[in-house]
Amino acid sequence: MPETLMERVRPMAVMISFVVAVQILSLALMPPLSKTEVRIFENPESVANPFSYIFLVLGFTLFILMAMKLKKGWVVSGVVLLAIAMGVYYVLSAFLPLLPALLLSLAILVLLHIYPEWYVIDLVGLLVCAGVGTLFGLSMTPFPALLLLLVLAAYDAISVYKTRHMVTLAEGVMEIRAPLLFVVPRRRGYSFRREGLGSGKDRGAYFLGLGDAIIPTVLVISANWSLALPVIEIFGIGANLPALGTMLGTYLGFAILSMTSRDKPQAGLPFLNGGAILGFLLAVLASGAAIF
Repeated sequence: MPETLMERVRPMAVMISFVVAVQILSLALMPPLSKTEVRIFENPESVANPFSYIFLVLGFTLFILMAMKLKKGWVVSGVVLLAIAMGVYYVLSAFLPLLPALLLSLAILVLLHIYPEWYVIDLVGLLVCAGVGTLFGLSMTPFPALLLLLVLAAYDAISVYKTRHMVTLAEGVMEIRAPLLFVVPRRRGYSFRREGLGSGKDRGAYFLGLGDAIIPTVLVISANWSLALPVIEIFGIGANLPALGTMLGTYLGFAILSMTSRDKPQAGLPFLNGGAILGFLLAVLASGAAIF
């Protein structure tokens, strides 16, 4: 049977809600995390920063693909779970003493390992995306962040539509239940733990890569902490005009992405990053800020 309008709109609405939640949570995390000394790059203004990130992405991608080819999925799963636990700890340590933050991170690590159900993966994904997006955003000023979004948008398009290794990567991590994507069930009763990825019409869920939420958020946080502009505060969470413009642009990009065909994998970053960059630049012009 063909999809009804509600069946088509609902998963897209859930996915965009993940992106919105990540960006709002990142804005809430920014003040306490900015007081810590943890940064990815020593010089936040260096244009080499985004290329260092790209090399990290390429290295991690190559590692996963090689491990999959060698049938060593358990190695990938272990590395991913450890990285996620570190991301969760980074977020929790801004609010909790060291020992409780460590114990709670370990508990989440164990939960993901023994019970990787979709709602557990999604909840942890929100924390990880917010933490990583905030950390990288606090480590780059807007110009390097803009370069990062541009380069990653091009890389995502090439890796999905041309080389297709990103499709192979996504399918591989889903087969071993590695929590690197948001999972949105297509039907009631779906269990990611039992059914996994599925295929074609039997696929029980839609998936959104964590990177699709993280990368635009980097520019949101970068704009918010590094541009000395008035802050608009809503429910105690503050954002300046360029940060808000980046957020709205991201959502516009996602809306356009949701209109593309879902019969085959789509590269999200060209749409999301493109919208984020457009929203950022328009808001910068409106605010009169100098970024170059």
